[in-house]
Amino acid sequence: MHGREISNITHFDLGHPAPSSGHTMRFARQSLFNNRWTWIGMMLFLTVGLFVASTLGWLWYAEKRATSARQASLDLLWMEQIITNKLEAHQIMLQNWAVDLHPDSKKSREEFLHRIDGLMKENHAILAVEFLDQLQQHLIGLPEYEQRPGNLPPLNDPLVSETINQSRSLKSVAYSRVIEQFAPLWVLALPSDNEFIKDSSLLITYDLDKLLTQEVPWWFVQRYDLSLVDKNDKQLSPSDGGIVNHTQELNRLDFGPATSGLSLKTSVRIGQNFDTLLISLALAVLLFGLLIVWLLRLLRRWLIERQTAQQALRERDELLQHTARLSSLAEFASGMAHELNQPLAAIANYAAAAECLIQNDQIQSPKVKLAIEKMGEESRRAGKIMRSMRNLIQKNTTPHEPYSLLRLINESIELIEVQAQRQHISIQLESHVTDLMLACDAVMLKQVLFNLMRNALDAMTHDSIATKSISAEAIETENQLPHRLQIIARTMEDYVCISIVDDGHGIGEMDKLFQAFYTTKSEGMGLGLAICRTVIENHGGKIWAENNPDLGASFHFRIPLPIPSAQNITSGPPMNEKTAL
Repeated sequence: MHGREISNITHFDLGHPAPSSGHTMRFARQSLFNNRWTWIGMMLFLTVGLFVASTLGWLWYAEKRATSARQASLDLLWMEQIITNKLEAHQIMLQNWAVDLHPDSKKSREEFLHRIDGLMKENHAILAVEFLDQLQQHLIGLPEYEQRPGNLPPLNDPLVSETINQSRSLKSVAYSRVIEQFAPLWVLALPSDNEFIKDSSLLITYDLDKLLTQEVPWWFVQRYDLSLVDKNDKQLSPSDGGIVNHTQELNRLDFGPATSGLSLKTSVRIGQNFDTLLISLALAVLLFGLLIVWLLRLLRRWLIERQTAQQALRERDELLQHTARLSSLAEFASGMAHELNQPLAAIANYAAAAECLIQNDQIQSPKVKLAIEKMGEESRRAGKIMRSMRNLIQKNTTPHEPYSLLRLINESIELIEVQAQRQHISIQLESHVTDLMLACDAVMLKQVLFNLMRNALDAMTHDSIATKSISAEAIETENQLPHRLQIIARTMEDYVCISIVDDGHGIGEMDKLFQAFYTTKSEGMGLGLAICRTVIENHGGKIWAENNPDLGASFHFRIPLPIPSAQNITSGPPMNEKTAL
């Protein structure tokens, strides 16, 4: 991992206030709502609630439906018993009246007719009541006729004769099968114990359509659809109004004797069908589910908007803090440059005085003389750096002067050469341009090169530690070093591009690389690469970085070529490499 710093900027710490308890609680709440498990839990809770509500609704619906089915069965049974009891009452009354009948007594005959007339007026379903002799001849009854009415079945009808014979043979009540004429007719034959007429019978003819209409109460008709069918499921009643369409919830009950084959069918009317209730329940559950989804989307959108607003607020606070730190740094750098100018000037004066004394005393010591000259040059260079840094921070324009590109690169290599020797790292310069004069601030460009090369060496430091156990003889014998730092100079259209390539660990967070105060060094400030970018951009250039395909990273920067010197650019073979051992 690369850490990119300028080494001659003094480290200082801008502390951060400790987080308060309120901030911690707000952060905990934000983490709670931003956690996907919170959303999953809420959705699971709502889903379980919806499932429980649906289950309870279904159980309620099933209970109501079962209750309705039981009630329909009970109502049908009650109605069948009402009709059966009514028919049995008619049987008892008519049998008693037949016993009291004296055919030769006018008074008895009139009383019998009066009684059956009242019965027929109260029960419109009874079409005829007839007293028959042994030969099945009409003796007395209503309606009175000389020729049998057409709405009554003939006495010699096979179904009627069969019913009369069955009643006489069994000495009990007998019902005929349904006789379909203008209406479904039902004939009831009763054996009579009249002492005056032996083997006599009572014959009662019912209109089944009227019987159901008369005996079925109004509330039953409003609640249920009712029909009377035969054994072939043919509808006999009601005969008017078409076929009754029953729902799936159908109740069926046998009516009359088993030989009649009649059945009563009932079903809940459409208006009270519980399928409508089920549909309503399903729609309610669906609407409730859609409401839950809408509320979750609304809550999520509100939380996203809230998070966006909080993020914008945090970014604004960070920007304010960043601006305040930059302002403090500018004041600090300006004061530091002002304060260091005096001791640097004193060092330069002392170096000049020592050089004069050596010349006057004729001291022949080339190393001492070279050391003093270097001391003076470095003190003057430090002063130029301070002035350039001050101009950079205060945004004053620094005059650009012509300077040789190769001299700029070589002088930067000399500054880092000693550190490279200690780390056993070779430095190779590969130039594809001839000597080129640039209009630039040479002091700051040297610092940019120095910073990039120093960062490259730091990136390879961890691997270089492993080579400390290698002896110098082994290194000289093999004539190679474990790491290599390359400096490549080439032209790109109207720019000259310089690349610093290493084989370290590469760059981790590329997007934060040139941000101020971002660093991966434990003792760094995070200003080196930010200042490098500012210097390059002040020269009208651009700086960027990338990871190598195999190992390490590369930093590139380009600055515009001076137009008058464009003819000095020629292509040529790479220069000899310069190796620091």
